[in-house]
Amino acid sequence: MSLPVCVLGSSVVVTVAGAPVLRRATRAGVAPAWGMAAWITTMVSVLGAWVVAAAMFIDGLAKGWDHLDGALGCCVAVLAGLVGDAHRGIVQSGLTTAVTLTTLALALVVTRVGLDLRRARAGTRRHAEAAVLAARGTPRGPGGALVVDVKHRSVYCLPGRIRTIVFTRAALEALDEAQVAAVMAHERAHLTGRHHQLLAFTAALARIRPGRRLFAEGAASVARLAEMAADDAAARRHGRETVVGALLALSGPDRSPQGRVPVPGLGAAGTGVADRVERLLFPPGPVRTRLSRVATTGALLFGPLLVGSLTVLPPLCMPLML
Repeated sequence: MSLPVCVLGSSVVVTVAGAPVLRRATRAGVAPAWGMAAWITTMVSVLGAWVVAAAMFIDGLAKGWDHLDGALGCCVAVLAGLVGDAHRGIVQSGLTTAVTLTTLALALVVTRVGLDLRRARAGTRRHAEAAVLAARGTPRGPGGALVVDVKHRSVYCLPGRIRTIVFTRAALEALDEAQVAAVMAHERAHLTGRHHQLLAFTAALARIRPGRRLFAEGAASVARLAEMAADDAAARRHGRETVVGALLALSGPDRSPQGRVPVPGLGAAGTGVADRVERLLFPPGPVRTRLSRVATTGALLFGPLLVGSLTVLPPLCMPLML
């Protein structure tokens, strides 16, 4: 039973230390794709460690209390010694109940994540259908984009079967031809990179109470890095100055309410515009880029390596647990 305790303990370490490590490694957005991978891998490794630990606990209990070893076996022996052998059954029942409730809570968490993802897909589909209806009778914009007659400046994309890019009339009027092309490249990068799925997944994880700091900060960071990755894709084709001009044009005083695009969409000027503009105007040098990629790769491997090392080397945990 020492093995599941090691796995669970390693997940706690990753949950506590993961957010600060990843924040430093990805803050500048030097390699946004690597940064997104690092955050998501760490978050998934923590959730996976919970699932693995629960499965190991259940398997250990199924084999019978007489075969318990390691940390949990020691706990049972100490508690039984305190309450006496006559009450050993009460101790066993209490621990069984605790493990069962924990497993049910974990199953509820996994189910909730799945339901959140399903609702996100349904919301995206409904909004895409509504955008098509709202744009009916209005000439298509550049590249076949939908144009909605709204006074607020906003451009966003909606994934799914329709895969729609939506311009408001005000946004289209605020951008010149080169900036429109850059914004289209930005939105297409979101669609090609399936950023909506990544954001929906991390947003679902952010609602989990245990490890809320890691998951909540991870969701915000993945959203910011996704915008930076799309900025880079647009800048490679249309130049940094053009992308900056488009961001500033869409970030005027009459942008969409509360500075947000509709919930299912990803907008060109929806997140961290000031940081993104500074990053585009003052890109990091090659040395810093290489160092950042090394740091991000280390962060990417941090969670899985820690969980894996404590899984295959459980004796290392024993001095801490006994």
